[in-house]
Formats: sequence, C-alpha cells, structure tokens
Amino acid sequence: MTQRITLSNGGWADIKAPTAVSERNRRPVEKALLAIGQSKAMQDLESATVGSIASTLDSDSFDQFAELNDLLIMARLEAWSIEKPITLDNVLDLPGEDYKALQEATAKDITEMMPNFSASDDPDSPIKPSDA
Repeated sequence: MTQRITLSNGGWADIKAPTAVSERNRRPVEKALLAIGQSKAMQDLESATVGSIASTLDSDSFDQFAELNDLLIMARLEAWSIEKPITLDNVLDLPGEDYKALQEATAKDITEMMPNFSASDDPDSPIKPSDA
C-alpha cells in the first residue's frame, strides 16, 4: 500500500508501507533505531519535557535523530513528482516544509520498522524459546 502526500507547489510523493520496504533499506533504519535506543539521546528524550526537547539534545544526539529521519525517508520514499532522482542529497535539498511532510509521513508508523527479536513460533525452528 502506498500513501501519496502533497508537497509544496502542487508536488507529491508516494510513501510505501513499512512492510513494503526491502531488507536492504530496512537494516540501516533498524541499526539507527538501535543506536538511538542505546545512546544518551534516548536518555535525554526520556527526561525532557515537550518544551525542553530542543535544549536537552546535544549536537551528537541531534545528528542521530536527523540521520534516522533521513534513512527512514529514503527507505520509504517510492516516487515523487520532482524532476530529480530520489537521492539523499535531493531529499536534503527540499524546502523545509516538504522535508517536514516526508518526515511526518514516514515517522508516524516507525514502530513497524523496528527489528523483531522475538522467538519463532515455527515448531521446526532450530532455536527453541527459553521457556521450552
């Protein structure tokens, strides 16, 4: 399933569902999510209030979240009306309102991009759950 979002000046972008993202594009997002989860950035966010988030994050934490946003957009962006190829440089050259629209559209279901480390239910799996 693809979602079309409206960009400025009548443009559009098609965002693919998290389940449609290839494994090649999913892994960098998962790696960035895990890095943030283990970093000072997550601790900073957990202790921040809505009004203090910007002042709570240091530049390294900001860079981690910015990279995650970029990776997520690149993983989920399927097509757009812009006459340039979809590349990270071209995404970063978008007007702020268009980048924000892409970021919001891709971040709203980010939990579906998180890695799944749960035990397999498959009875033929070589790895048995720890409670078995």
